[in-house]
Amino acid sequence: MNATATKIRKQIARVRDALHNCSVRLDPFESEIQRILNLSSDRDYSFIIDSYYLFEDTEAAKSFVRANGLCPPGIRDDIGLVYLKFYGVMNACYLQHEAIAVCARKLGLRIDKEVLSSNSLIVHRNDFAAHSPNRGRGDDAHSFILDRFRLRAGEVAGYSSNAPGGIKFRDAKIDDLLNDWDTAFLPVLVQVSEAIVSRVLDAGIREA
Repeated sequence: MNATATKIRKQIARVRDALHNCSVRLDPFESEIQRILNLSSDRDYSFIIDSYYLFEDTEAAKSFVRANGLCPPGIRDDIGLVYLKFYGVMNACYLQHEAIAVCARKLGLRIDKEVLSSNSLIVHRNDFAAHSPNRGRGDDAHSFILDRFRLRAGEVAGYSSNAPGGIKFRDAKIDDLLNDWDTAFLPVLVQVSEAIVSRVLDAGIREA
């Protein structure tokens, strides 16, 4: 596991520990956690804790692909399985993109959404794992085709032959896309996680 991925896991674990401490010490929990985290609704805590469970799960998906690739040597060359892994890991990152935005909104934080939405992994995800047949709108609409042979080698490559400005190519390694996403995601995750932990600490609930 690389250093950035390790830092992401530590941030997730720190928040999970802080919220666990709250769950065993606060009574009544629902109203107290709403007050401590300065949430607008008693329903908002569920958005946050569910997002951090999701962060744990999606990190596991990313870690698996990093360790095993999309089609590792010696494994049966099944393009269907390769596609499932590809779609899964790309959308795992998109789920992180959505969940961190939800957490920030519920906590009243301002984050740089553009740095996440314009990230190269999200762009490749939109091109090849979400909107391949209908990228763009109106006169700008176009489609993408993914190179299945290079995907087996862990490369996200393909093109659009009907893009308004002419043929458009994409070419990146899945590991590079994951690393680029983590580099963008970590600072925002730190911002959100620190806000949660600091509010918990300010309420006198100490970290173990």
